[in-house]
Amino acid sequence: MTLLLLYLLATLDGGLCGFRAFAGRSALIYKRMYYARAVLRGAIAAQVASFLSLFLLLLTFAVSHHHAELRADLESSAGRMLWVFLPYAAAVVINLAFRALPSTDIRASTSVMVLGPLTGARPFVMIAGVLYGIWSARLLETRLLGIFVLLAMLSLEALLDRIATNRQHHDLASAA
Repeated sequence: MTLLLLYLLATLDGGLCGFRAFAGRSALIYKRMYYARAVLRGAIAAQVASFLSLFLLLLTFAVSHHHAELRADLESSAGRMLWVFLPYAAAVVINLAFRALPSTDIRASTSVMVLGPLTGARPFVMIAGVLYGIWSARLLETRLLGIFVLLAMLSLEALLDRIATNRQHHDLASAA
């Protein structure tokens, strides 16, 4: 269950990274489909990072001689990570829910006063969550897997930003 929650959080994070990477880069008047594709691109990118992490996890289990201890250590570390990630995700989701209100003032206020700072805090929350999770891990494998997942998720936004920039250059060149 813990790994499922981390997977869902990674998918949500990827979708939001996709939105952030593509936001403000289109001259379209009706942007709903543009942003929906951006969120989908981010969620798909998070799937790639998740499946690479899963592959590494399965490979680690395959070569490990202490399966029960590794499983317990991974579950314990993942559980500790959720203590950091779930409150952050709840704050993001609650503030995104405010964006559904018809008031332009509320939507603008949540963007400037809450979602902006939460976006800036994202890498620090991710680092803190993983470090808190692996800090008391007993096995090196658990620590290395945690660091790999952290690096994969931190690189996600940079990758999506690069894709969005290339897409924007392509769109501008084709419009000229």
